[in-house]
Amino acid sequence: MDAPDSPRRLARQWTALLLAPSAWAAALVTLFVLTGDACTRDTRTSLWVALTICLALSLTGAALAWRDRVPTENGGRIDRARFMTAVALGLSAMFALVLVLMAVPLLMLGSCRT
Repeated sequence: MDAPDSPRRLARQWTALLLAPSAWAAALVTLFVLTGDACTRDTRTSLWVALTICLALSLTGAALAWRDRVPTENGGRIDRARFMTAVALGLSAMFALVLVLMAVPLLMLGSCRT
């Protein structure tokens, strides 16, 4: 495994940190764009596919953060790495929940009302 302050590990930590919010933003834009098409075709399949892909990306960020956890032995740069992985796990969980909640209108409303 890489040292806590290696550039490769830092890139993985930033990826884990930013993947879930980026997936949410992509879902928001994609669902907005696809809603008209879903209404025209009277099917929500494209909306479900986009939402599922974005949810998988959000959970991938959580998996990356979980894999890069640092043991709680030393201080210094390890504190930064531990903080980034903890924040990435929290953000991934929160945005995954938001993405699941974005599915509620797809379940409850018709194609033209979402």
